Amino acid sequence: MATFVLIHGSWGGGWVWDRLRPLLQEAGHRVVTPTLTGFADKRDPSGAETGVNANAREIAELLAAEDLTGVILVGHSYGGMVITGVAALAPERVGQVVYVDAFAPTSGESAFSMLPWLADAFVPPVDGADWEVAPLDPRALGADEDGATWLERHLAPMPRLTHAEPLLSGSEEALAGKPVTYIHCAAQEFFNDTAATAVERGFRLVTLPEAAHAEVLVRPQSLARELLALG
Repeated sequence: MATFVLIHGSWGGGWVWDRLRPLLQEAGHRVVTPTLTGFADKRDPSGAETGVNANAREIAELLAAEDLTGVILVGHSYGGMVITGVAALAPERVGQVVYVDAFAPTSGESAFSMLPWLADAFVPPVDGADWEVAPLDPRALGADEDGATWLERHLAPMPRLTHAEPLLSGSEEALAGKPVTYIHCAAQEFFNDTAATAVERGFRLVTLPEAAHAEVLVRPQSLARELLALG
């Protein structure tokens, strides 16, 4: 039995894994799906100072509190920023690292520095705080109508700092010697450059040619197959 720790992406929460979680559990694995501070039911009206480093620390603390070791740490989209920090903060608790169409930063990089167009695309919610970012239309992220309806019921604004703040914890040393897999959803171009760089960094690359960015959450069978092969 493996322990999967799944970290959600932008505007999400632990709920984004509701369709994937049973596929892993039915195979006998333990699945942990925390919600990051500043997101979903942990959205905080005073959370203007919640950034990626705080999110990474809280997951590292969760691994310690639950005494989890050898975990398969999985991050989708923004979750890739977080798991990179976690691998640096708690390397002794992480067995494998898996990026799912995600940011894979090195020290000092932010989501905005890696995809600069996001800084203009991410806008405050209507009648909301200027330090928050409203969800993008999930249809633009590859969700079909049924999936978009499901996602829209739950997506919520998140702190802008999560994407603007540079990741402080070094990743290069933490990832060295660990199995690292990059799963690229190649039906959209968001992370084409990141996937190419992943190969240069020695990561194992898995390409899902027909999968779009949000599709792996809506219809997770192909993602489950790849994760089960690791577990």
